[in-house]
Amino acid sequence: MYGTVTQIQITPDQLTELVRGAVRSELANYTPPAPEGLNLPDLLTRRQTAETLQVSLTTLHEWATDTDDRPAVLVPLKINGRVRYQKSDVLAALKQPRRFRHKAQEGRGQ
Repeated sequence: MYGTVTQIQITPDQLTELVRGAVRSELANYTPPAPEGLNLPDLLTRRQTAETLQVSLTTLHEWATDTDDRPAVLVPLKINGRVRYQKSDVLAALKQPRRFRHKAQEGRGQ
């Protein structure tokens, strides 16, 4: 019934770094669950794609751009002046683990 209590001497800064490291590790390995009963058309609108991937339209736009750090996550198709995404590309993006960057790595500082 009684457990053993162990006391550890740790500074608040050290505790903060331990928690940050654990959270980063979990976020790096997190893949959101795929929606069940996924009945998607072959070509999705921007809004449908953003809702399926559970991201904002701004994030979806950024993912369509190649950067120095990474290639585009999703490449949109332009059909008659409208932006569409292929169902197969969206489903593949769902299976990819998300990569979260730390603010210090983005050059913004802390």
